[in-house]
Parts: sequence; structure tokens; C-alpha cells
Amino acid sequence: MPDEATRKNLALEYARRMNDRDVDKVLELFSDDVRFEDPVGTPALEGKEDLRRRIAWSMKCDVHEEPGRPVTSMDGRWVVVPTTVTVYIPTKLSFRIIGVMEVGEDGLSHHVQAFWGVTDTQVGEGPQPTGVAQFMAVTEALTRMGDLAREEAEPV
Repeated sequence: MPDEATRKNLALEYARRMNDRDVDKVLELFSDDVRFEDPVGTPALEGKEDLRRRIAWSMKCDVHEEPGRPVTSMDGRWVVVPTTVTVYIPTKLSFRIIGVMEVGEDGLSHHVQAFWGVTDTQVGEGPQPTGVAQFMAVTEALTRMGDLAREEAEPV
């Protein structure tokens, strides 16, 4: 099993490669049968081709990831890292997530879970609405992002 430093580095390397905007380099960090849940509670992506589309779309949304300090597990399989993920297209959205990554004996990520919710999301800059107003603002921004993803997926 990969040691703690290797697992921690894998999580940090993912963020670095996302910020470098190189889809193929990001995909090198994942097993062919990767399961990717972002956010947990929505349908999981299965395999590298599904993940390729998601990563390419994220990069088109001008994604930037700022990882915090990774923490590992004693069983040699997991690394957890708090991360602020910001996209700027179609509007600025910042997500405070907890990323959980299962690392296989091959040193690749086999399962990723991103935990975040509406109250972990900020739309734009400055003071944020609360309660129903925040829910509506986040939902509208996420819907616009989803529309962008569907437009990208439709054949021309």
C-alpha cells in the first residue's frame, strides 16, 4: 500500500494538475474503473471517460482548487483533504468541500467522494444571503452550470 506521504501527495497533485488545466495529466492519477461522486448524493461517475468529460467541463468553467492539509487513515487506503473549489463561469461559485479519496495498491485513486452542500457554497463576492434566499441563489447558479454542461454535451 502507498505510504502516508504518497497518499497525501496524490490529493495535492490532483489540485495542482486541475489548476494547470491538463485533462490527461489529471486522469493519470485515477484507475480505469474510478468511481467519482461530486457531490455525494448525486449519481456517481463511473470510469475514466465519464471523469474525462467532468474534468474538461470543470476546466471550461475556469476551475481553481485550493487544498488544505491532507489527512490519511491508518489502514493505508484513504486520504481526506479540505479544499476550496472555485469556478468562474457562468458566475463565480466557491465550494468548501471535504474530498475523500481511496488509493489502491497501484498508487492511483479508485474512489473519490466530494462532500459539500448548499450552505458550503458561495455565489459571487461579498455578503451572502441566508436561508431560502441562499438556497435559491445557489440553486440558480448550479442550474446555469448544469445547462452549460448539457450544451457542451450536445452534438453540433
